Amino acid sequence: MNLILSKVMPSPLDVQLQLAYALENTGAFLMADRWKILLLRPNGAMDLIWQTTDEDIAYKWRGFFDDRLADPVYDEIRQLTNGFRLLPKEDYQRMEASGLFKKASTLPLLYEVHDGAWIAFAGKKISVIKWEEGHASEHAITKTKGKDPICRALHPHQNLIVYGTNHGELFAQPFDRNGFGKTIKIIELPNTCYQIAFSGDGTRLFVGGLGYIKMFEYDGKSFSEIASISSALRSFELAEDYLVLNKGMHGIDVIKVTDKLQRIDSMDLPFSIDKMLSLGPQRTFLLTSGSTNEWALLNW
Repeated sequence: MNLILSKVMPSPLDVQLQLAYALENTGAFLMADRWKILLLRPNGAMDLIWQTTDEDIAYKWRGFFDDRLADPVYDEIRQLTNGFRLLPKEDYQRMEASGLFKKASTLPLLYEVHDGAWIAFAGKKISVIKWEEGHASEHAITKTKGKDPICRALHPHQNLIVYGTNHGELFAQPFDRNGFGKTIKIIELPNTCYQIAFSGDGTRLFVGGLGYIKMFEYDGKSFSEIASISSALRSFELAEDYLVLNKGMHGIDVIKVTDKLQRIDSMDLPFSIDKMLSLGPQRTFLLTSGSTNEWALLNW
């Protein structure tokens, strides 16, 4: 992998982004604040797809299922990189008006999982949600183990959630439409867990946190650590046989993934990186900086 810094540009949006997604089918990054929604192409061209100057409209933003996001665009962002899938817009709107949602002390994060089931996360609670006869209910509930969970991923083929805590504990939680299985503690990590991702075939698990990246092998029943490296880290992206590490103020590292993790390249950037997004088919990364409100495009 040969990284090339192709473009650095001032952001046309506020520092506080409302949306930031990679649309692989469209071949563009979807970026939005309260005032504008635009598509950023890999060559740096931008297509404005929605705009308002009315403050009342701008501050009625309802999140990713807001009506100002066209249905075809929303349908493309539904599949998340952590394996979960956003619900159809109309289901979020129904849930928003439901008694379950209105009575919640902590607003739940609600996703679709395998076989069309719904899972909700609220603090240390995970629920299987069922919608029957016009009402939403928590069909099954479990509490997460350890300290507060701050990141999670869904196995690409199994009903299995892996979550990490702010104290560096890593757990696996099996489930189905009717309830939850026994929670499995995978490992005690060196520090806070920032991000979790499965390989496309589900046989490997990548976990990144404060000062480390770890790789686990998964045989369908248990996890075994097979490689680890120390590194500054904010986030990472999987790109073919590579891990690309966002190291914040320390730039980018490229890690070759085989049966071990090998650092093969690095790049310094003109700003500290906050978000990193990847367009795999277009071989392009987008980096954003909150400190300078700039964007950078990397090709590989």
